[in-house]
Amino acid sequence: MGIMFFMSNSISSQEIDQYSQEAPGDSGHHYTHKQLGFLEACFQNLNSLDCGDNIFKNMLDEAAQGLSNECCHDLLKISKDCYLGMTQSTLSSYEYRFIVSKAIPKSKQTWNDCVRRVGNQIGSPIAFEELH
Repeated sequence: MGIMFFMSNSISSQEIDQYSQEAPGDSGHHYTHKQLGFLEACFQNLNSLDCGDNIFKNMLDEAAQGLSNECCHDLLKISKDCYLGMTQSTLSSYEYRFIVSKAIPKSKQTWNDCVRRVGNQIGSPIAFEELH
């Protein structure tokens, strides 16, 4: 079964959880021009290539240090929908099929950590789960 990236105003964490449980390695993703434009804009809205690289490494490497406050600020500014779309797009690659189940929780943890640390500086972005 192919997994489709759905453009919407809000992509739920349940959708990305479902993605992590479905057909790992199914690289049959076909994005519309609108979806590709959305993702391209998300990547372009990151202020720094270094932060983009750090976000990517943080998602894929369990041992990676957390993001700097500057990168957290950039991440939260692109929005939860962009982050989820970029995460799903990245993890749809065949080469990452074996780490999807670890990368999804790590990406949520990174987002929530950034919300906790710098969210109040940009206006209270929404956490994936309730913060304690």
